[in-house]
Amino acid sequence: MLRFHVRLCLMVPAVGLALVAVYAAGQTSMVLPQQKPRQPYTAEFKTTTVRTLANGTTITRESTEIHALDRDGRSFVSTKELPTSADRPAVTRANAHDPVEGIDSNWDSGRSKATIVKLPPADQHQGCWATDSGRRWQFGSVPQRATALKNIAPAPVARPKPVNEDLGTTTIEGVEAHGTRITWTTPAGEIGNDAPLVRTEETWWATGIGLQLREVNDDPQTGKRTREIVSLSLTDPDPALFQPPEGYEVVTETAHPVACE
Repeated sequence: MLRFHVRLCLMVPAVGLALVAVYAAGQTSMVLPQQKPRQPYTAEFKTTTVRTLANGTTITRESTEIHALDRDGRSFVSTKELPTSADRPAVTRANAHDPVEGIDSNWDSGRSKATIVKLPPADQHQGCWATDSGRRWQFGSVPQRATALKNIAPAPVARPKPVNEDLGTTTIEGVEAHGTRITWTTPAGEIGNDAPLVRTEETWWATGIGLQLREVNDDPQTGKRTREIVSLSLTDPDPALFQPPEGYEVVTETAHPVACE
């Protein structure tokens, strides 16, 4: 399973009530089964991160993404890390989930290899499942562990509350989007800083789709990260998008029930 972060579930609208968690290589990705037709789309994004060092030098990193959803709930996400030097090739990693056929697929261009996992039928979506290679799934809610705490919790630290701003609406790639901005301020001296540190997060969501179209994070410690949509189609994606590229080595696995950890 490829290293997709939890952000993945935020980019694809919720398409069902049951939640499937996929565990692989220490990472967790979310798969949301489809229960009713949704607005299809294919969206392309570009992310740019610029970090400025103390001597004024800047480090810039760029990546692109494709997110797609069809009317039956099939979802696709790919990321392409753009190389920082000419001698390093770009690597594309992708995940396609098909709740209709019960298939989860992953592939990457670095190895030209794809893994296709056959998931259990929808009427068996309960408990824990795994493949022989170690990929794991948790269907349904994850039980909470009860932890006894006896006077070991530290006293809460009073911190300034973030400031929330409503930025109103605008049009992005032909659709209406609503924006918000959150501002956090770290007072001088709290982490060794000799002046207040101000961090902001600005997000814009398509009001009728549930898709984030733009995100700008500006943090004086880590730099400025801008992720924005560069193209959007509101029609069914090309079916070939959900299949591994031609010429890739394909490995097929089947999930079977196991005891939950």
